[in-house]
Amino acid sequence: MIRTRGRPRSFDREQALHLAMQVFWSKGYEGSTMADLTEAIGVKAPSLYAAFGDKNALFREAVELYSRTISAEPLRLLQAGKGIREDLHAMLRASVRMYSGKSTVPGLPVGKGCMVVISAINCAPENSEHSDAMSQRRHKRRNEIRARLLQAQREGEIRADADVTALGDFYTSFLNGLALGARDGVSSTRLAATLAHAMLPLESVLSRPVDGAA
Repeated sequence: MIRTRGRPRSFDREQALHLAMQVFWSKGYEGSTMADLTEAIGVKAPSLYAAFGDKNALFREAVELYSRTISAEPLRLLQAGKGIREDLHAMLRASVRMYSGKSTVPGLPVGKGCMVVISAINCAPENSEHSDAMSQRRHKRRNEIRARLLQAQREGEIRADADVTALGDFYTSFLNGLALGARDGVSSTRLAATLAHAMLPLESVLSRPVDGAA
């Protein structure tokens, strides 16, 4: 239960969560201090503790916000039902936009790269719960991509002899690479230029030849 003592009347919890997400996204869990968070949000530590409990709880909420808003769009496009080639390509394009700091959610601050990929890779042993949680989320995305490819295979879009598990692993690894590239400053134009090449593995196992480029 959230404690309310010490919280100023002007405290906007949702806005504070958005700003905390940006800090964690930019600096990672270990690199973000309570001083960073209170400065970004513009409140004193007691107000932040009163609203969220502690840094651990705040990080978990920030990741959940990211997952249900910013990172939800690519998955929605993957499930659009317009055909596996169009759906996958749309997901990859949306991921490039997201990783490059172009949010599809109006008013929501964004960072570079993927928060789930970069925010809790190197955690101290006492904070391993966060790295474990991010690993589980990455595995979830891997399974979602594989499930969509399996669906396409069942529906006859992908050849029956295709290894869709390996194909799903490839696209998961590709997305992680896009996220790190964006974080390292690779432009969205350069990242987008890789998509035509990334579509080739899928096109090689489609039941019908593809006319035109990705």
